[in-house]
Amino acid sequence: MRHREIILIFAFFSFILGKTEGFDYPYRSFYNRDPLKPLVNKEGRIVITDKRRGFLLQGIIYTDSYQAVINNNLYRENDVIQGYRIKKIEKDKVVLEKGGEKFILKWEEK
Repeated sequence: MRHREIILIFAFFSFILGKTEGFDYPYRSFYNRDPLKPLVNKEGRIVITDKRRGFLLQGIIYTDSYQAVINNNLYRENDVIQGYRIKKIEKDKVVLEKGGEKFILKWEEK
């Protein structure tokens, strides 16, 4: 009886693993947060810099005020993008907010 249970368990797991073998699990590193970057800064404030929301900061422009190029569109402070209000644009970051949650897009020169 014990031998039969082992065979059934093995068959079950083989079936499950075989079903997932052909399934495509896309890994998009662009949308994943770097696990080595802290979520809290030195002052103890929460800093969220992940890119999972689909925002791509392509540039920051300064003329009479700061403007940000996000997802191929030009935005100013207080504009809304995907439900997030642009609270502040600085020379190296854009601060967005939605429902009290702050989200920071950082400009990283390559």
